[in-house]
Order: sequence, then C-alpha cells, then structure tokens
Amino acid sequence: MNKLLFLLLFILLLTVGKKRGAKTFFTFLTCMALIVIYIVFMRFGLNAIVMAFITTILASLISLFFLNGYSIKTKAAFISVMLVQIVAFILIYIVTKSASIGAFGEESLEVIAGFNYDINYNMNDVLIGMYLVSIVGTVIDTSISVSTAMNEVYENNPKLKEKELLKSGLNIGGDILSTTINTLYFALISGFIGFSMWHRGMPLEQMINYKLFVKALIQALTAFIASVLIIPVTAYITSKMLTK
Repeated sequence: MNKLLFLLLFILLLTVGKKRGAKTFFTFLTCMALIVIYIVFMRFGLNAIVMAFITTILASLISLFFLNGYSIKTKAAFISVMLVQIVAFILIYIVTKSASIGAFGEESLEVIAGFNYDINYNMNDVLIGMYLVSIVGTVIDTSISVSTAMNEVYENNPKLKEKELLKSGLNIGGDILSTTINTLYFALISGFIGFSMWHRGMPLEQMINYKLFVKALIQALTAFIASVLIIPVTAYITSKMLTK
C-alpha cells in the first residue's frame, strides 16, 4: 500500500509540476533519508541537538537551493531560516528544561513496558531535536514564499527604497500568515484526537497536565512562534540584500 501511495504521489507531481515536480519528489525522498540518518546517528550516541541542527541545515540547503536555484531570494531565505532556528532552539531549550517533559509520560507505560529503560541517552535532548526538526519545514516554506514575492516586487519596481520594500514584504507575510497558522494547527492537533478520545472521561484540568498533551502544546506553540517570526526576519534580510 505504501508503494502504491508513493507511486501515486510521483505520478501526480510529474503531471502537475513536470520537471519541477520530479525535483520536488526527489527532495521529499532526500529529506526522508535525512531523518533516517538522523535517527541512526543518534543510536550511535551522537548528540540529538547537534544532529537536529545538521539535519535542518541540510534540509534547508536542499529545499531552497536545489528546488529554487541559487539567487538572492534563496540566500535571503536560507539566512532567515537559520536565524529563526537559532532563536527557536533557545526558546525550546528554556521551555523544555523548565517543564521537565523530556521522558515518557505515564500514558506511555503500556507501550514501552516490554522495552529496556536503560537507554543511556538524554531524552530531553531528543525532544529538543524533535521540535527543531518538526518546525523547519513550515519555516522554509514561509520564508521562500516571502522572499520570492519580494523579489518579484523589486524586479517590477527596482526604484523601491529599502523601507518600502520591507513594508511590502511585511504585507505579503501578513497575507499568508493566517493560512500558515491554520495549516499548522490542523496538522498538529489531528494527532491528539485519539488521545482525547482515550481519556474522554477524564476531567479537563487533569488531561491538560498529561505529559503527552504538554508536549503537543509546546510543539504547536513553538511552531506558531517560528512561523510568525520568520516573516519579519525574511522581509528585513531580503530587503537589505535586494537593495544593496
């Protein structure tokens, strides 16, 4: 069944996107391979946070430069993504350390009961790495959308000053912001529906203190913050690079 779905995806990408669709499919497979390599290297004891940064850098390079070519807009988008990832890491590190949610919660005891608990690995680092990897996709997408639109605006009106171009970029970002947030919300909350049904008889104040719920909430909020922050960062850097 999985092979059939992959084949269907490939055919649709070729039909709709032609050559670019084929490149998109190759990028998708490459990013999947990066995640597998990320997990394998973690099993050899490499730090999860370091591997997460390496994975996000490689994913950004492939998604931006391979798909969109080497230009000012892709360079601006890449720099913006890296800056936001650093800010997101600082925020995620502080929140996860203070919330102490790195290990498995009691709701996972039945699932992991048959496994060895002595894995000799910092689960808090694993959680931070997971958060970093999970937000990079939407950050890349928003960043390249803003920088590409600003590049089009500047090419059509090269006399625009930096402040005017920045304002244009912020307006463009504002137009796609609500769509991005809604997409993230439904993508993240859908995985929590099963948990809600399983604990449907539990009081709300007890449910929201479950570790699984807190993890999902922090992941959603950090993704929202990164998606909002990438807009002014990309607009500022793109306006600087285009006008200079």
